[in-house]
Amino acid sequence: MVHLSNDCKRLLLGDFFYRFPKPDTNVPSSESMIRQFLYGQKFYREEFGVFSNILWLPDTFGYSGQLPQIMQQCGVEFFLSQKLSWNLTNTFPHNTFYWKGIDGSRVLAHFPPGDTYESNVTVKDILKSARNNKDQGRTHDHMLLFGYGDGGGGPTSDMVERLDRLQNVKGLPRIVRTGPTEFFETLEKGLLCEWWGELYFEMHRGTYTTHAKLKESNRRCEFQMTDLEFLSAIAAADKLPTASEVEQLWKLILFNQFHDILPGSSIEQVFKDAVHDYDNFAKEYTMIMDRMRDADDNTPVVVNPYNWKRAQVIETDKGLRLIEAQPMSATPPKQIDVVPDKAGIFKLDNGNTCMCNSIIKCVFDAQGRMISLLHKPSKRECIPAGSYGNTLVIHDDIPLFWDAWDVMEYHLQTREVFEPRDLHVILEDPVRCAVRVGVDLGQWGNANVEVVLDAGCPYLKFKLEVSWSGKHKFLKVEFPLTVTAMEAEYEIQAGLVKRPTHFNTSWDSARFEVSGHKWAHLGEPNFGVGVFTKSKYGYSASSNKITISLLRSSTAPDANADIGDHVIEYALFPHVGALYTSAIARHAFDFNHSMTTILLPTSRIDGNLELPVVIDSTDVIVQSVKPSEEGDGIVVRLYEPYGSTVTVPVRVKDGFKLYRTNAVEDVNKMENLELENVLKVKPFEIVTLLCSPHMIG
Repeated sequence: MVHLSNDCKRLLLGDFFYRFPKPDTNVPSSESMIRQFLYGQKFYREEFGVFSNILWLPDTFGYSGQLPQIMQQCGVEFFLSQKLSWNLTNTFPHNTFYWKGIDGSRVLAHFPPGDTYESNVTVKDILKSARNNKDQGRTHDHMLLFGYGDGGGGPTSDMVERLDRLQNVKGLPRIVRTGPTEFFETLEKGLLCEWWGELYFEMHRGTYTTHAKLKESNRRCEFQMTDLEFLSAIAAADKLPTASEVEQLWKLILFNQFHDILPGSSIEQVFKDAVHDYDNFAKEYTMIMDRMRDADDNTPVVVNPYNWKRAQVIETDKGLRLIEAQPMSATPPKQIDVVPDKAGIFKLDNGNTCMCNSIIKCVFDAQGRMISLLHKPSKRECIPAGSYGNTLVIHDDIPLFWDAWDVMEYHLQTREVFEPRDLHVILEDPVRCAVRVGVDLGQWGNANVEVVLDAGCPYLKFKLEVSWSGKHKFLKVEFPLTVTAMEAEYEIQAGLVKRPTHFNTSWDSARFEVSGHKWAHLGEPNFGVGVFTKSKYGYSASSNKITISLLRSSTAPDANADIGDHVIEYALFPHVGALYTSAIARHAFDFNHSMTTILLPTSRIDGNLELPVVIDSTDVIVQSVKPSEEGDGIVVRLYEPYGSTVTVPVRVKDGFKLYRTNAVEDVNKMENLELENVLKVKPFEIVTLLCSPHMIG
């Protein structure tokens, strides 16, 4: 960590703001977003003795609808950006407003009406800033950001002199030099409008997909930290990772979430540096996990950090086995010896191939096209007659402006379909069956798709292996569905957003490509179909079709972006009932984050590893279990994923106290929970609990 001199602290204290390290907010998980603030605020507190209260993100490519809540829970009240002034289709209607998150949390936001973060402080700049203010009747104050900001350099002496000379010039607005906190506190006096939900950026949509390997590595590392911190919280070994080691691993992830690294919009050397960082993460992570073993006596355990019982097919020296694990546990794997719901595969008389378990029946024709997906409990067919599921398509991808950043709406007019060429059965086992389908991508590469169905699994899995050599091409996979819905749901950090499946207005049509996390969904009140992805963040939904964006091939600023071999995993999940009863969030976690099997000291396993707090509900998602930042407590962070108010049973071990705190674990924000064994959680609310053997406060 770099420490500042006292002189530097005095200089910066009034005007400093949080920005570690100006991250993207579309791709990082909710836990990553919280850690961005946690370590940023930790630095600010250690160096200045206070928390920062401003989030300063002038150049990030759109802003998650969960960001206001995360800001508030990390002690941040104010938000500044100017990026939405770049919108290609619609003009954002406000410069100064209250931004309301999907849970109802509210922060004060300001978009400087000069539409830049590097004004030269000319008369023209000042007049533009004043005339552009869309909230003139509510507040006359607005901010002018000056200096060379994109790439650094700051203000010049000429700019400062012009600023002095123009402070009180007739015909110009009055200019006042002030710090950002004072400025925002002045704004709060106005009667301002509210904007609810995400701040969708109508450009740079290609960054949801560009440089696939970085996004794949980011998500893998996020889940590995979930396992590592959970094992630390339950004291699974004597040689646990130190707080410093955990922090360094997190900071490696967070640094590479910078808004031109993780989005894939940097030069080739930056990509290589990021890959090197992820390789170093893997080495350090493996070293720490191996260090937990005993020198002599170890037992294999399955790690399940989540608050629901999980089942999974694993490979053993005796073949495939179906195992299960209890919620929030690290225990020896429990094999399910009698499989009540076997997976099967067989040929039909017409030459088609059928895969099925008790929930799903999938049919492929002789060519390998997916012609049917039947949800057996509801007897609902998911694929429309004459259509095919898992259709690989390619589009021309030649944006008007910035190659790695943008994809334009007109690319949808260039759709070309790739037909599968053959189908082979590759696995027949009571717990898993699989087929492989070959697809010729022409001059742009070759692909094989493995389709896998496990016993008792409610979703069909796809594993696409592709050798990609396209340039200025966009590869996607389509699933036409027998579902009618005017809106689709997409998972974001600790929640979801709904977006239109139609182009009724310019605001609707601008969302032809959107970001999402582990799942997207089209549903009716009594039936729906979701798709899961392991490392993809670009989606679209039009009418009755969900599309996952797989690979792009931009040539600037990296001429070789995404060229090479890729393994891409996704799944199709039909369900009966409404979205909130489908358990789609839990199933998406199961698909993305397979249970880890590791060796731990037998003495620890015999001692019955357990947490001092138990969450007895699947209405919420436990996203993180970790040692507290200070002291010897355990932090459990959970959220409500669907938008409902729920009551969560909680059990606390004798001798422990349970506190509700904010996301940065501020000791001044601790609320002692005298629980009657229940916790009320509001829609999309993120709750941080601290369980401690000591009284706090």
